[in-house]
Amino acid sequence: MTVVPARRRLTAQWFLLIVAYYPLLDWLIRKGDLPFSTLWEEVVLGGFLVAALIISRRKLIPLLSSPIVVTGFLFAAAALFGFALNSYYISAFIHEARLAFEPFMAFVIVWLLVDDHSTELLRWLVPHLIVAASIVAAIGVYQYVRKVPIPAQWLDKDTETGIISTRAFSLFGSPNVLAGYLEMIFPLGLYASLAESRPLRRAGFLVCSVVLGSGLLLTLTRAAWLSTGGAFFVGLFLLYPWLGLGSAAAAGVVLAAVPTFRLRMTTLLSPEYVDKSNNLGRLFRWRQAFVNLMGHPLLGSGLGSFGGSAAQKYGYFTGISMDSVWIRVLAETGILGFTSYLIWFATAFASVAVRFFRTRDRLWLFTSIGLLALLVNLFTDNLLDSWAIALLLWTLFALGAIPETQA
Repeated sequence: MTVVPARRRLTAQWFLLIVAYYPLLDWLIRKGDLPFSTLWEEVVLGGFLVAALIISRRKLIPLLSSPIVVTGFLFAAAALFGFALNSYYISAFIHEARLAFEPFMAFVIVWLLVDDHSTELLRWLVPHLIVAASIVAAIGVYQYVRKVPIPAQWLDKDTETGIISTRAFSLFGSPNVLAGYLEMIFPLGLYASLAESRPLRRAGFLVCSVVLGSGLLLTLTRAAWLSTGGAFFVGLFLLYPWLGLGSAAAAGVVLAAVPTFRLRMTTLLSPEYVDKSNNLGRLFRWRQAFVNLMGHPLLGSGLGSFGGSAAQKYGYFTGISMDSVWIRVLAETGILGFTSYLIWFATAFASVAVRFFRTRDRLWLFTSIGLLALLVNLFTDNLLDSWAIALLLWTLFALGAIPETQA
């Protein structure tokens, strides 16, 4: 291995470790109130980006011509046109644009630093992801067992208060965010448990998988349960149809057998829940998004103007968020912006899924299951505001997108 590839690989490994342990690092940095603690992600990303550009200048042109970068540029162009055609604070646009594009720097960094050994690097990264996520999940399980108080709005006051007392949220400010984070890594824990041949390591991965699964379940996040179950069904059905059907049946038994889980699911289908959702709830906000789209069909009302944290901060949207990345992007960037955004993510996901179909390596299958679960979950939760989720998402996309024969 020559000096430059060795330096590139070492730099890539350090960056991947930061992504793997991000939730713990972020908590420690913010808890310690260190200088630049609110901007440390941007500082780290900027530093690694400069290093990647210096070390891997020759890969810049192939990067810019890759389908994922091209479709990302198309979405950026649609978002800019939408802003130009609508009159609102530029600060709102910049706020939402940073959330959309800054984590994408992880994709650029990994793509530039990693050559044709992305499968090897992903296999190296998986244990680190499992260890970090297991610690995060264990904290959530502890919170649930200790019945740590939570905000009242996290439960339905008419059907769940008094029966369900808490939900796991760990180091995150929301059980939904914890669930979105864990649903990407839980399949990798199962993969490692099955793929590991050494008994002690296999036992360790099995324990971690139980902790990850328990943390995911104890968030009591129905959207994550359904999206994870659906992604496992699709992925395992492709592997062995009987395995997909068996996993669906097992998930159904677990949800039906545990009273707390059963209550959460039946509440979702209750007339009271549907009525509340239609009356200033999630379904009401979704309808408002389509009303907004009718007034701005092609380019929307502008990125950061409807449904997200930027719109709330600058007074364009009252109440809680839109609770759907897909519907928010449709309302804010219109049909053109949403189409390019959808193609952007679909192209990125396809780069990972295709690796399994080409190589039949189950590592890529279980990676795809976690990514599919998150992408489906984005329909009901605004999860990409979380750096832990967005950085990991784009890192996994990058490892899948790197050309397999590139030297």
